Formats: sequence, C-alpha cells, structure tokens
Amino acid sequence: MKRIFSLMAFVMVLSTATAQSQVFTVVYATSEDGFLNVREGASMKNRVLTQLYGPMHGMGSGVLLEHGNKWSKISVGNIVGWVYNKYLGYQTWYDGKGDTVMIANRDEMPIYGESYVDANEYPLFTTVKKGTIIADQFYFNNGYYELHTGHDYLFIKPEDVILRPKSE
Repeated sequence: MKRIFSLMAFVMVLSTATAQSQVFTVVYATSEDGFLNVREGASMKNRVLTQLYGPMHGMGSGVLLEHGNKWSKISVGNIVGWVYNKYLGYQTWYDGKGDTVMIANRDEMPIYGESYVDANEYPLFTTVKKGTIIADQFYFNNGYYELHTGHDYLFIKPEDVILRPKSE
C-alpha cells in the first residue's frame, strides 16, 4: 500500500511539473524476473526491441519519455519503445520540495554517468531536450552538479543548465 501511495504521489508531481515541460526521470524494471520487455508499440502483441533491467548499483538504466495509463514510452540507450507500467519503477530528482530548479539549457543536453575507471572521464548516460526539468535535488561537487541514488551518480556540467528559484 505504501508503494502504491508513493507511486501515486510521484505521478501527481510528475503531471503537475510536466504541464510546463518534461521532468527527467530514470526508470527500471520491478518484475520478479528482473527485467521488462521494451516493445515497438503499447501492446503485448508488439515486437520486443530490448529489455529494461532492474536497478544496478541503485540506478535505473532507462529514461522516461512519456507516461501513460497502462504503458509508458522510454529510451534504453539509443532504443525507444514501450513498457507495461505494472512492472515499471521510477527515480526522479524533482519532487517539488527544493528551492532551486535545474533546467536543461540546450538541445540534446548530455547527462553523464558514473565511471569506475577515471572520475574525470564520465561516459554519456543520456541526453535530454532543452527545457527539461532535471532536478530540484542536487549537489555541486568538483565542477559538476550531481544527482545520485544508492552509490551511483549522474553528472551535469554547470554550463548546460539554468538554475531558477522554484517560485519562477
């Protein structure tokens, strides 16, 4: 019951925030077998393009593009497809409680993932459209804004975003 309430609260925040623009949300599978089929269309009859897996190191590997009643459009790497919401989990860094909102300031704005090889060479995690609300929960560290969950991090260059007080 607690999980359903949390998901409903998230969807309410997401729908409020998306009235103006898209919110950056990472997704992952919550199924017992640990994966979710990503399909060509919003139906079980559509071809499977790839799979979305459960969180690894505390981080989902897909990005929410559109949230529907039963199906959601996501991207996993460079593949875009549809997943069944019943087995879809969410991570967002925008909850409406922060004082400052981070917004993507250029088209195809890169968000970098954590690198276990060299902290100064972050691999590309995903890109987002200009105007996307990235977060209102973030930290500044070593020249990057950081978003994190578990022990994985996402990094954003300061010159790629605009910070605005929440009231704007």
